[in-house]
Parts: sequence; structure tokens; C-alpha cells
Amino acid sequence: MKKELDVVAALIKKDSKILLCQRKRNDFYANLWEFPGGTVEEGELYEQAIEREIAEELGIEITEEKLVGKFYDENESLKIEVFLFSCRIKKGEPFRRDCQDFGFYSFREAKDLNLAPVDRKIYEYLNLAEKS
Repeated sequence: MKKELDVVAALIKKDSKILLCQRKRNDFYANLWEFPGGTVEEGELYEQAIEREIAEELGIEITEEKLVGKFYDENESLKIEVFLFSCRIKKGEPFRRDCQDFGFYSFREAKDLNLAPVDRKIYEYLNLAEKS
């Protein structure tokens, strides 16, 4: 039976660049790039989860502004539903707290990063929206 996870991710922009994080070497999808976020814990609201995950990963306080969309991915053992929230930084400067690396990237720069599968789907969706 496949494990099913609800995941939250943050779309954080700065000067028309998007914030992306590189997964740790020992993580599932090791070394791949992603929109920051993580798994929703049982009984947790999505808005609470995104605030907690971003604080854990990047050491900043954020405010979620709106749900941008839902994205899906699955493989032989896992099915995930990712809830992408548009967020803004409320307090602090991001630092590498629970990720290998991070940075703000233009859509052109992000295209060349080795994105995790569902994050590639999110990127393609946002890139199309950016162009229209």
C-alpha cells in the first residue's frame, strides 16, 4: 500500500526571483531542489504547517497569503499532494537551517536546477503563469 502525504510548500518571491532550497544529501530526493516546505502533521492546519516548516528549514517567520494551487506526484511507494502557498517573509533573513543550500533564482535560472519531480511540475505551472 502506498504511503499518502499532504505536503505544504511556500512560494516566496524577492525582486521577481523565487526562493528554492536544496534537499540534504541523506534525504529522499537527495540533492534535488525544491520549493521550501514539508509534511503536514496530523491535526495541523496547512497554514500552521507552512509557517512551522519554513521556520524549521530557513529560520524565518512567514505569512501565508493565499493558496496558489495543488500539485500531485506519486511513485511506486508514495503519493503526495502538495499545497503551494504564496507567502511573504514577516521576520528574519533566510539561512541554511535544515537544507543543504538555498537561494533566490529567476525563472530562467531555476529552469537549469535539478528540481524534484513535483517541484518541476510547480515550476512549469508558475513559469507559464509568469509569461501570461
